[in-house]
Parts: sequence; structure tokens; C-alpha cells
Amino acid sequence: MTVSKPNVLVIGTGGVGAIVAYELSLVEKCTVSIVVRRDYSTVSASGYNIHSCAHGDVAGWKPDRIYASVEEARKESYDFVVVSTKNLPDITKVEDLIEPVVTEGKTTVVLMQNGFDIGRPVIQKYPENCCISGVSHIGSHNTNGVITQTQKNKCLVSYFPNDSLPIDTQIAQAKELVELLSHPKNDIIYFESAKWYRYRKLVYNATLNTVAALTRVDTGRLLLSGGLEAISIPAMKEVLKVAKADGIDLPEDVVNLVVHSDDGDWFKPSMLVDVEKGNPIELEVILGNLLTVAKELNVETPVLSLLYELLKVVQYSLKEKAGLIKIPNVRPANEKTFK
Repeated sequence: MTVSKPNVLVIGTGGVGAIVAYELSLVEKCTVSIVVRRDYSTVSASGYNIHSCAHGDVAGWKPDRIYASVEEARKESYDFVVVSTKNLPDITKVEDLIEPVVTEGKTTVVLMQNGFDIGRPVIQKYPENCCISGVSHIGSHNTNGVITQTQKNKCLVSYFPNDSLPIDTQIAQAKELVELLSHPKNDIIYFESAKWYRYRKLVYNATLNTVAALTRVDTGRLLLSGGLEAISIPAMKEVLKVAKADGIDLPEDVVNLVVHSDDGDWFKPSMLVDVEKGNPIELEVILGNLLTVAKELNVETPVLSLLYELLKVVQYSLKEKAGLIKIPNVRPANEKTFK
């Protein structure tokens, strides 16, 4: 009796998604399809050219199937849908994006994306489906179908708890993904708590990433200017307060570890890079979701809240420049009374 391989769809083939799709195909335990939008004509004709620190030079790699859109990909039924797009729910909601390719009670949704509490809207919309967290640490980028990988893929796989499903089922799906991805040239690990690890990432992302984006300086200059101690460290302590109220105890030295993580480097975090490029930032999944949880838990977050409101203004400007919102030529009258 022949057992069919799991069918996997990867949506979002930037630096992370392209390497994930490639490594899934290397392991050869599943069928791999991808959705490619910007580079579809190039990739469908010639495949990806990969320059990888882990896999060497690979010319013209293609997965089993290539689709130009999620709508087109719906002709297949999927066991796993891996989402590795930028996470911008104020522009495109993931739960709506994947709707054409999710089969109720069958498809496991894998969010290999940045952000905190990102499984909540997916589970709310698909309560009969497992939702998996993948946190990938990888140096990789995609330039017109050419993938350059500078760091081996280290990915921590967990599950976002879904009260509608047995815990054993959710653990099993997370571990199956680990098996589908694990290769001698990557480091794929099952990690028990998605919440713990994503709070740990927030200590950096909600405090250094955000302040760098607002001030337009790298983390080295943030330290030298005094902004680290005046703004970012107080914000880190607020993240720890929210985590504590949410039942998560992070290591006592986590602030010190995060502060020193960029030592020796004039490092530009991802939000700052996006601002410099004029791209919308992942504000809602990094700060917005955290503040929602803080409010639910009655935790005061004055520094984080101010950062969020300031970055909402930045995001508005970025959306305008990207053509996502239109500003009237004549400024409308404001009849509101301010006191």
C-alpha cells in the first residue's frame, strides 16, 4: 500500500520562505508548492538561483508546483500551509489571505512570521485546524529570484494553543513539521511554548526595533545617545510585566542579554530598514497585539503605548507613500473641539 506524502504550500517566498520551501524539498518527505507573486514570471520560467552558506550554489531550483496567487493554488488540497509573508494585518489579514487553501479540520496553518499572539485570529477563524508557530533565525534575502543565504536556518517550532483541539494532536502536528523540515544542514527544533519564545523576542522587537524605527538610528547610536537607557530599557521592563501577568517568567538577566546582543555592530533592526525603504512596518503584530494583551490583563504600559501611537503616525505616512491610502488634495476642515 502506497502512502501519499503530505502536501505543503508555502505562501511568501522571500528570503525565509524560499529557503524553507527548498529545504522541505531536500528532505523529500512532502510535496512542495509555492505561491510567488512578484517574481512569478522569472521563477516559473527559470527557477531560483540559490547561493547558500549551508547548501552551496544551486541553479534553477523549482518546487513541485508554482502558483501566481493563493486563488490559483486552491486547485490542490493541503495538509500544511506555511505563511512566511510580512505580517501586516492592517493591510492584509493572514486569516483572510489563506482562506482559499485551508480545508476545515485538515489543513495545519504554519505561521513562520514575526510578531506576538499572531495565532489568535487564525484560530478564531479556523477553530478546527491546528495553528503552528515557526520562529526562523536565518540570514537570507531574495533579489529578483536570486536567494542569498548567509546563516544556517535555525527554526523553533511550537503550536499556538487551540482549546477546540486535543493538545496531543497539536503537538503531533508541530513535531510532524519538524520531521518534514529537518535536514543535516539546518537546525529545526520543537520548542514547547510559542508564547514564551515570542515574549522573549518582544523584549528586543518591541523596544529596540521600534525605537530605532522612530529615531532612524541603529542600536549602537541609540546606546551612545542615551536613548537605550531612557526609552528602550523602561519599555523592556514593561514587556516583562505583561509577560509576568500572562504567566510567563523570562530569565532574570534577559534585559542585559538583549541589550548586549548587538555589541560590536552598528545594527539596523528590521523596522528601521523598512522605514528607510519606505515599506510599511509590522507594527500591529509587534506592538499592537502586545498592548491588547496588556489591556486584557490590566497592565499599565505608558512607554510602549506612546511608542505605538507615534509609530501609528509613521505607519500612516508609509502607507500613503506606498499608495495604500489616499490623502485629499485640500485638507478637510476639523470641526472637533479640543480641550
